Amino acid sequence: MNTQEINAPNNKISAKMRFSIVAVALVAFVGILAETSLNVTFPTLEKAFGIPLSTVQWVTTAYLLVVALVMPTSSYISQRFQDRTLFFTALIFFTVGDILSLISPNFSILMVGRLVQGIGTGIAIPLMFNMVLTKIPRAKVGVWMGFAGMILSIAPALGPTYGGLLTGTLGWRMIFALILIIPIIIFPLGMWAIENHKKERPGQFDFIAFIFLSIAMTSVLLALDALGNPQLALIWLVVFILSLIAFIWRSKTSNLHFIDINVFKSPTFTLSVIVYCILQFANLGINFIIPNFLQISLGTSSTLAGFALLPGSLIGSVSQGPIGALYDRKGAKGILYSSDIIFLVALILLTVFTQNLTLIGVIVLYIIFTIGRSSGFATTMTNSLAQLPHEQAASGNAWFTTTSQFAASAGTAVASLIATRADNLTTGTQHVFMLFLGLAVLNLIFYSLIFNKKIK
Repeated sequence: MNTQEINAPNNKISAKMRFSIVAVALVAFVGILAETSLNVTFPTLEKAFGIPLSTVQWVTTAYLLVVALVMPTSSYISQRFQDRTLFFTALIFFTVGDILSLISPNFSILMVGRLVQGIGTGIAIPLMFNMVLTKIPRAKVGVWMGFAGMILSIAPALGPTYGGLLTGTLGWRMIFALILIIPIIIFPLGMWAIENHKKERPGQFDFIAFIFLSIAMTSVLLALDALGNPQLALIWLVVFILSLIAFIWRSKTSNLHFIDINVFKSPTFTLSVIVYCILQFANLGINFIIPNFLQISLGTSSTLAGFALLPGSLIGSVSQGPIGALYDRKGAKGILYSSDIIFLVALILLTVFTQNLTLIGVIVLYIIFTIGRSSGFATTMTNSLAQLPHEQAASGNAWFTTTSQFAASAGTAVASLIATRADNLTTGTQHVFMLFLGLAVLNLIFYSLIFNKKIK
């Protein structure tokens, strides 16, 4: 950590430091933009490649899985490599993956491009949070975490609209073509702003623990995908349980460096991770189901289906900064309780009125949903990490980013599974809303436990 930066007079933050975080945040931004912009294209990709929705959704599910698999390494690589090196590595992976997706002649090559893109995004997101946590004065961490949260919220806000507009006019491949402009702009900014700082080399990386965790996360999604075949689903579930046990055993017995599981000894941290994952699970599930519901059930165009998510997502994104500042002044309790109540109300209304929803109704209810979700998102993470010892902050951040991306991947997969198993997509959509409503109720219970001083 750059202690001179942290302890600077008046907590000043240099211009280079500000723009270095902005540069990394932009890589994370385009990564999430590329992810969410394809949700609107699923009906188009079904026709283009002649494959069902359950297969098409893997362009998002697999992308998020790769992001989740890369993120556990963030604690190690943030200590092993310079921020500058990680920045350019993330940028190169994303750009190469984007080009592969752009020129893909078939669905298999598109999937390869998406997986390569996911590696870049998986490096960039935790790098952004690590830079905030280690280089920003503690008195301003709330504001800068709010900024980071805003960046990660703006991308989903613009993604469906961006993807829907291009799909309806110039074609889905232009989604990848126009995104290439941003890496070209980011490159010189990163060259100027991101500097090398002295770092202590960590110990040897524990590849065995990494492999066990990767198998565990992958097998869960494969089990969900195989629910139509109970025997196969059971096999993948057994693989998950065994690999998870093996990962915990390896983490407890190995002296090699990976991701610290001891942070879960804190009940507050553990509950906060669960809440954070529920918010991300519901967010990506909703972002998947709404554009498809609007296009298939209501017959709207891809452009309008993408636009439906824009107003709510923009409002949620813009609110991140003020919410971060409010957290710095007032703390987390009031923000988190009120955010989940708003989140809960939105899901009640979506569930009750699914059969009668119109485009305008979806837009209004999604605004309410996003205000609740985004208010709790960054605040939950910031509140939890602030209570960890400094030496565990990187591992805590790695667990938040890893599990949330896995939850996002699972949210898309589960929403697709529920929606496609129903008699029609409208009924399937209502079932998805019902699931998320139940999870919102659970979050209220978890928040009450988080603020119960007896479990600290």
